[in-house]
Amino acid sequence: MSTDVTTPSSYNWEKEDHAFLNALSEVPMATKAWSEFSRPAEIGVEWHRTEDQGQIGSCQGNGLSSVLERLAFVRGEKVQLSRIFAYLATQKIDGLLGADNGSTIAGGCKLATEVGCCLESNTGYPRGYPGQSERARILSSANYAASAPYKALSAWKVPQDHEQVLDFIAGGGGITFGIRWYDGFIPKDRIVRSYRSGYGSGGHAMCVLGYDKDKNLRALNSWGDGLYLITPQAWKQMFDSRQNVAIGLMGNHDATPNVDWYKNSPYYK
Repeated sequence: MSTDVTTPSSYNWEKEDHAFLNALSEVPMATKAWSEFSRPAEIGVEWHRTEDQGQIGSCQGNGLSSVLERLAFVRGEKVQLSRIFAYLATQKIDGLLGADNGSTIAGGCKLATEVGCCLESNTGYPRGYPGQSERARILSSANYAASAPYKALSAWKVPQDHEQVLDFIAGGGGITFGIRWYDGFIPKDRIVRSYRSGYGSGGHAMCVLGYDKDKNLRALNSWGDGLYLITPQAWKQMFDSRQNVAIGLMGNHDATPNVDWYKNSPYYK
């Protein structure tokens, strides 16, 4: 699918809660648990369904729900979480609910750790931004209650060191991120080798759920085109820019690696 900038994206980087983001802690990787951790050579994302946000600016909801799906996956449960619930409930936190004006990474992380995300079978996925009655149905108290099993238990600043980024993912985490988008960010060969900081005017949110043997991050886009790779150099360039945001989510409180999740998961056997 085309990566033209006119495709709906709507990560609203102008509305980010920077006080919340700046208050997050670094992943405590200097602990004994991490020093003894043995990282797999690669982490695949074949289990993830390719998604298309359609004509809705729900990119942040797509990325966030995918990260929460990964936290469930490493526990041994394969689920499809509601992209539209993740988007609208984040908008509610951001004060943006009622128009298709995007959402923020900070709001999504608050939702992930405080509420979670219900299954997509509870909500469906609409063709366009839902009206008031449909929003009320999607954001029902029942769907909020059904979101609790799929909460993230902690949110962290993503490490600057690339080896630690790989450790964090291999240890059970996933990364939700938002960037200033420009046409051509994802090349035809699906390998992002550099990032042009300062280009583009729109925002787009995506996620990182794995990495390959060459230490490239396996990221997912939500325009029906799915998987692409980000090199270590490009990742560093992306987050040298203060307008881009990446937050790591984990399924435990202290961000220690959960290697037993892989041993116990039927999807890794």
